[in-house]
Amino acid sequence: MKSDSKIYRFFFGRRGEIRLPFGAMLLILVPFLIVGLYFQNHKYNALSANPEHTSTVISNIGYIGNSGPIIHYNFTVNGVTYKGGMHANGFAVGDSIGVVYQKDNPENNMTVFEYYDGPSYGFVSAFVILVVILAIIRWRKISRQYKTDAPVETKVQRACGIYRTSKEYIFVTGYGKIGFGYNMSYPIKFAPIDCDDIEFNNAFGEVFLASNREEYKELKSSELIKAMKQRSWRQLHLHSTSVFVNQDDDKISVVPTKLASDKWLDWDSNQALTFDVGNDSIYDIVSETRKLLDNHETDR
Repeated sequence: MKSDSKIYRFFFGRRGEIRLPFGAMLLILVPFLIVGLYFQNHKYNALSANPEHTSTVISNIGYIGNSGPIIHYNFTVNGVTYKGGMHANGFAVGDSIGVVYQKDNPENNMTVFEYYDGPSYGFVSAFVILVVILAIIRWRKISRQYKTDAPVETKVQRACGIYRTSKEYIFVTGYGKIGFGYNMSYPIKFAPIDCDDIEFNNAFGEVFLASNREEYKELKSSELIKAMKQRSWRQLHLHSTSVFVNQDDDKISVVPTKLASDKWLDWDSNQALTFDVGNDSIYDIVSETRKLLDNHETDR
C-alpha cells in the first residue's frame, strides 16, 4: 500500500508523523474490548451454570465521575463475607436487594437485575458507534487533505515596499492589497545607499519572496515604523522616496509614490514601470527599480 494513499493515511497517518495513528489506536483498543467481552461472558456463563440466590442490603452508594451512582453490597456464605456492586439509580443505603452468586465461587456474583437481564452489550454498542463516528470524521478529513495535497495551479502574487532615505534603503515585505497600497511587515531588510547591486538584489529578493510564501508577520502601524528604525511615518515620507513593487502572475509593476500631504502618500502613476516576467530579466527589473528610487524627483 502506498504511503500517500487515502487508505494508508486513514490507518497510519502521514509518513513521519509523531502523533498516534488511527490504525494504532484501533489495534490497542479493539483487543481490550475483545478481552473484556470474553471475561464478561465467561463470568456470566460460569454463574448461570451453578447459581445460588440470597438477599442482602445496600451498604454504600458511591460515585465515579459522571457515570452515575454505584450501589455496593456485602453478603456472607459459610461465614465468609463477599462484596459486589453495580451501576443503578433509585436505591438508598439499607434497601434490600437480591444477589445471585456462583455456588463454587461466590466471588463471582451480581444482582438479580443483572443476572436476569443477561450480559450487557451497551458499552460495546457505544464503542462501535464511537469508532464509526471517528472513522467517518477521519475519512472526511483525509479526503480534504488529499484534495489539498493534489497539485494545483497557484496564483503568484508578491509585493514589497522600498524606501530610500539619505543613508539607506529599507525593504519591507508587502501582503494583501488594501486601499492605497499594501499591508507591510517583517521581514524587513536594510542596505546602505552605497551598497553594490548584489546586496541590493539579495535584500529585495528576500522580502519580495516572503510575501508569496506567507513568511511575513502581521504588524500594527506603530510596530512597523519602529521596526523600520524611523521616528514616524510623517518623517519617513518627508525625507525619503519610495516605490511599491507588485507581481501579479507574469506581470511586475513598480510604482513610485508622491506626497499627497504631510502624512500621506499617493501613487505617481506617470512614472510607473511594468515588466513581463517571461521576457524581462529579474536583474534588469531590480536595476530599473533602483534607478527609479534614486532618480525619482519629489518635493522632499
